[in-house]
Amino acid sequence: MKYAAITLVLGALLVSPAAPVMGAGKATINWRAQNDNKLLDLLLSKDLNVAIRAAKELGNRKSPLTMDNLLQQLLLGHPPKLSLAMLEALEVRKDPKSYKTLVFYATHRSPELRVAALQALSKLTYKTNSKEYLHINELLLNSLRDYSAIVRGKAAWHLGKRKVLKAEKPLLQLFGKGSVPATQALGFIGGIRTARAFAISLENRKTQKEVIVNTIGSLLLREDFGPEPVRVQLVKILGTINLPGAQTVLLKYSGSGPNQFARSRKLAFKILSSK
Repeated sequence: MKYAAITLVLGALLVSPAAPVMGAGKATINWRAQNDNKLLDLLLSKDLNVAIRAAKELGNRKSPLTMDNLLQQLLLGHPPKLSLAMLEALEVRKDPKSYKTLVFYATHRSPELRVAALQALSKLTYKTNSKEYLHINELLLNSLRDYSAIVRGKAAWHLGKRKVLKAEKPLLQLFGKGSVPATQALGFIGGIRTARAFAISLENRKTQKEVIVNTIGSLLLREDFGPEPVRVQLVKILGTINLPGAQTVLLKYSGSGPNQFARSRKLAFKILSSK
């Protein structure tokens, strides 16, 4: 009898209307086949996922029309997820026309959108002495005081990559508060003050040494970092640290460090040979 009951249940399921399948009835969109005007229509779709995917595709287009519409829609305002997708599209485009819009979003109330705007601004290719390039640097410097850690971290990283030397002092302040991105950024621009701060920090047993050790490696590989006595002291400090990362830094420096700093490179090799 129990098997008969099961058979009846299965039979009822077979003849009942099929349950709807998630996404059924939706045609797959061939994004590359969409012309620019159709793509702009899809950007305004009520389906947020479709709109986000359209924004991504707009980042791959080259026409002035798609660029103008991206900028227009960003100024009109959209849900944060869609605005983020459009900012990421501007990052891909690297078009100077996006400069003013990105500057506006660099102070947006949403930390995620501020980060995306700073990221896109940093990709714009201006001459280093242009007013736009210098203004982007100032925006990044101001962002080091942002209440959001993700904004501060993104700003720190780009200031390091752009070699904004006057960022060393505020980056050292963030380093003192334990910021990993600030520590890493100092590897690109840090000087004697940074070397001293790192040396003092490594004396503290509670310090997480791995990031500092790797950043010292970045300092040592820079041709503009010095003078030689400072390098010698950093190499000596690395020689006292019992971490695989320290030995890796010494090995790389002894083998491929700047040729003009032979003394500290030879010391690194000597330390490695004695271990």
